[in-house]
Amino acid sequence: MSLSIWIDRDIVYRMASIIRGYVGKLPKLDLFDKRFYPPDNSDLERVYMFFLVMVALDHRLSRPGKPYRYCFSNGECYRGADLLYHLGMRLYFEKPEFYTPEYLSRITTSEFKEFFNIGDAVVPDPGVRAWLLRDIGYKLLRLYNGSIMYLLESANGRIRGESIDKPGLIDLLRVFRAYEDPVEKKSYLLIKFLVLRGLFKPVDPWNMELPIDNHLTRIAFRTGLVRLEGRLWSLVREFKPVEYIDDVLIRLVVRRAYKLVSIGAGIDPMLLDDALWIYGRSVCIRDESPECSKCIFNSFCLAYHNREYMVSEHNYYSTWYY
Repeated sequence: MSLSIWIDRDIVYRMASIIRGYVGKLPKLDLFDKRFYPPDNSDLERVYMFFLVMVALDHRLSRPGKPYRYCFSNGECYRGADLLYHLGMRLYFEKPEFYTPEYLSRITTSEFKEFFNIGDAVVPDPGVRAWLLRDIGYKLLRLYNGSIMYLLESANGRIRGESIDKPGLIDLLRVFRAYEDPVEKKSYLLIKFLVLRGLFKPVDPWNMELPIDNHLTRIAFRTGLVRLEGRLWSLVREFKPVEYIDDVLIRLVVRRAYKLVSIGAGIDPMLLDDALWIYGRSVCIRDESPECSKCIFNSFCLAYHNREYMVSEHNYYSTWYY
């Protein structure tokens, strides 16, 4: 019986070989950039809360024809996650109580819109995002004495648990609705941020995975790293909505494919994720013409050599998972 989705091991090898030659030169996020993240001398509890809250909100900010983008009076323009985190940093300084379980547990939809809508930049599903924040605030108060530090200490440096009595951070985060994704995109993104900020030092780094979102799946489809056939390929090619189980299956396979690439290239999954996410937003972009001439994968990329593979991504917007 043939599979409708599979990993092309030849592309794994080619991608890993190229990345191996670019280690140290790949683009990466500056997680100390004060426009988007707290300064390094901030109170630890507040920094942890900032990342827990902002990652919880970081999903599907722009929709086709409705970009989440705004230009400030100083000429700086931000879009997508950059705008979200920039507005989050404004709250960090102007309304520090926002990053407390007490405040989050009673935040309203109108308050959320006041904080994260600006000009024509309107966050989709504000009611859902406010609900996710209330859930975080309420459960931190009831389960973790109102402190994220207590939650982190319970993980004992583990990414994944060893047993039911020794849970990892991934397991503990799952109690929050914002972090319940079976593919654990937000959970791995949060762990990546904490590790790269020096706030979490995993004792089991081999359990780290890439946080899989639409940018990474698009690159996987276009390069041929992950191949689709039959019904799934038709849905992706025609940009028709897929079902929940299809989305989970696709992202799990993509996650495994990139883990193989990271192992083959000898690169930390977190650094590979940085590079691929930046590539997906700046080079292998969705709606406009991708900048294939700037792509380090164009020697083998299927879409570069055959426009039939120049797909956007799989169409699944009814989610707060990524």
